[in-house]
Amino acid sequence: MSPLNSSFDPDVERAYRWFVSFQSAEEWSARKQSIEAALQASWQSADSSRWDIEFFRQVCPQDRFGWYLYVIETALYEPANNEVNENARLSPVFRRLGEDLALLQKIGGIEQKVKHLLTPKTQPDQVLFEMLVALLWARNGYEIVEFVTESPGVGKTPDIKATKGAEEWFIETKRLTLRSGYSQREREKWAKMWEPLRQLLSDRDLSFALDIVFHVELETLEDNFAITQIAEKLNFVVTDSVLISNEYWTVRAGFIDFEKIRQHLRKYLVKIPSRQLQELITGPWDRNRAFSMDMHAKTEQFGSGIMGHFLDEVSWAPGVHWHCDAEQALESKARDIRGHLSTAVKQLPENALGAIHVGIDTFDGDRVEAERFHRIVKTTTSFNPNGKQLNSTYCHLFEAYAPIDAPWYFDETIYDFHAKYADPPLSLWLGSVAPVPNDDGSKGVHWLLEAP
Repeated sequence: MSPLNSSFDPDVERAYRWFVSFQSAEEWSARKQSIEAALQASWQSADSSRWDIEFFRQVCPQDRFGWYLYVIETALYEPANNEVNENARLSPVFRRLGEDLALLQKIGGIEQKVKHLLTPKTQPDQVLFEMLVALLWARNGYEIVEFVTESPGVGKTPDIKATKGAEEWFIETKRLTLRSGYSQREREKWAKMWEPLRQLLSDRDLSFALDIVFHVELETLEDNFAITQIAEKLNFVVTDSVLISNEYWTVRAGFIDFEKIRQHLRKYLVKIPSRQLQELITGPWDRNRAFSMDMHAKTEQFGSGIMGHFLDEVSWAPGVHWHCDAEQALESKARDIRGHLSTAVKQLPENALGAIHVGIDTFDGDRVEAERFHRIVKTTTSFNPNGKQLNSTYCHLFEAYAPIDAPWYFDETIYDFHAKYADPPLSLWLGSVAPVPNDDGSKGVHWLLEAP
């Protein structure tokens, strides 16, 4: 776990400047202008007197790695203009690459990998993970580490080759996308349910803090389910109470403490969006629950940056914490890695030592991660590599936080599995790809520890 107490970090800057050096100043300026135009259009698309905020990171999908560089640049030099949630997952990666930049630059094929990364349509998370894994092997004393270049007609090849003495290893990496398809569909379904409820609260000028637990999968409910079930009940709320509890869902309603908000805003401005904004409106953040809100507010903008919006006054602000505890939903979110292992092992060569690294984000709460753990153990211990010498599988599970008192905080838990026949046994004594105090990763699993 790695907290930072200031926005500027020389290791992050070192990696940032190295990446930017692969393009001209004119090219980078043009990319930034395009990103800022997209951000400006996004902010202007809503009524300036109302902010409709889903509490997760904002992205610029048209040029994802350009956006990553933009986030890092603003974190370093214009923190008021930074997207803090996105920075929390990017700065740790840049810090690791910057800490060991000299070693990273010795990896064979690294410049070609960076040039590929800078291509606008490249999905950068996979490429960055390949870099982190290659660097991990170099940090563990492998004298020659290089990216394997695919040759026409040869078919799929592993990502990395590492050599130490007589040992020669081939390594394949798989970076799972930020959220499972099921989790994304669930969020999209909630957005359809939230919109008419949000509009009702706006029309009636009602500010409630709602806590919702769905007991069935959201996709089994109609889009108007929430508003139909509780619209009339909201008129009779006089104190914190349970509005409804049945086989479909449980809803608790409370009031927003506007006096507390006013007192806070007399002393401080609050970043939009940020975890501090969420906690100011509806209380403590909880990684096991998703969050949506709306508000009528006055804001201030600092600097010339598009993301430099801060909250000054609030007159209306409902917020909703929600999650689903249906068993099928939990199981669907806990993605197994069998398919990724099957694809990865096909890319390992015959009669050669092989290892696989899988990177996974942990966004969906404790119960999902417990289910995922059991699935990963079952899959890796029973997996048939079909004659390939798959010696070891490393699963790196990540979670990024943007706490109120630090720019970022990052956790990594590592599951490592080794074949019984492994000869020689693989031991990466430095096991973490992220910058954590103990390079063998967190002791235990990070989602069972108190979140920062």
